Amino acid sequence: LYQVSMMNPSEFGLFALLDAIIIAISTLTDSFALNGIVKYGSRPSERAKFNALIILSHIGISAVLCGLIYFSRFSLAEIFNENGIIVIAEYVPLLMALTLPRLFFIKFLLRETKMLEVFIANGSWFFSMIGLTLFLGMQSHSLSLEDMILISCTGTALGSMIGGLLSFSLIELSTPNRKVFGEFFTFGAYQVAWNIPATIMRHLDLYIVQFFFGTAIVGIFQSAKTLYRFFEALIDGISGLYYPALVRMHSRGDIKAEHAMTSKIISFTMFGMAFIVLAFRLGIGEWLVSSFFISKYMMAYQHFSLLMLCAIILPMMITAIIYITRDHMKALLMNAVISSAMGIVVSVIIGMSGHSELVALGTMSYTFTFSIIGIFYAMKQGIFFPKDFFRAIPDSLQYVQSLMHKK
Repeated sequence: LYQVSMMNPSEFGLFALLDAIIIAISTLTDSFALNGIVKYGSRPSERAKFNALIILSHIGISAVLCGLIYFSRFSLAEIFNENGIIVIAEYVPLLMALTLPRLFFIKFLLRETKMLEVFIANGSWFFSMIGLTLFLGMQSHSLSLEDMILISCTGTALGSMIGGLLSFSLIELSTPNRKVFGEFFTFGAYQVAWNIPATIMRHLDLYIVQFFFGTAIVGIFQSAKTLYRFFEALIDGISGLYYPALVRMHSRGDIKAEHAMTSKIISFTMFGMAFIVLAFRLGIGEWLVSSFFISKYMMAYQHFSLLMLCAIILPMMITAIIYITRDHMKALLMNAVISSAMGIVVSVIIGMSGHSELVALGTMSYTFTFSIIGIFYAMKQGIFFPKDFFRAIPDSLQYVQSLMHKK
């Protein structure tokens, strides 16, 4: 929020476009390669072979995508009618080179559920950026695109270094065989296939906004998504714990444990989200925008008020992990394609109508469609039922009763 308040909308919009590219590439390489660290981590005799393929794929995919963006930067600037895209495309290879190690090391810590180490590694990345942001902001009372890139590079480099130190002893490598090759690339191909359409609506939707409305609206919409990111970060954190736990439960065929964990996570998180959204609706959200954003960003609250409605159903997005643990990648791909198509169609219609205040409806359409299809899939798998939406109520009452009995 402080960063947004120190930048004008157009320049923040450019940084948002750069950040969207970095996140999109990271998501694709994570889905094709890095998720295998957790998936195959429960097979000690083979995981070193998979790890070797993972690191090669991780670097290779990122290098290819960075190269495509760098060499097509002039064409992209022409398509989106923004010369600043040339500048940000030139920074993509550097930022990805610093990001790759951090993503790789964090996965090994998650595989072993070393959450303290994950917190330290992510904390060094996050808090170093906060510190540098405050330092540069107080020095010049504003932040430029170059300042933001310096902040990102510094924080990411530090996060990669700390992550490497904490995870080095967990990394095993050996020469893969043909069987490992086949299994790895089949799994990775489906993973990246469903993440391509999902990434378009989660991160690259800013380029649809840019095409129709320009960089200033991108900056305003991204400032709203920055607030909304609070909700997404909660779900990402929960997913990071849910995935390895569900893999272990599914590998031993414990469907009762899968149901108990899934139902509790979705129910408790949805009730928690509803409570937070209610608090924001009662005035906290508008106070945040008016307190931390300059007047040029006040339109961001319109976008944020729409995005908040998505937050309540965001917990259902973790159903993507259920598809993955069961290797039902075709079904996951179909869900992602349908949901993303819905989001893209809505975004384009809004763009053609010229109503920039409604651009958040594209994200809402994608999230709602994916969540509904995903929850029906979870029900079909027998690890979630309609009554589980309200599981948080009896569980909470039971917990309160147990505390009262102890007294």
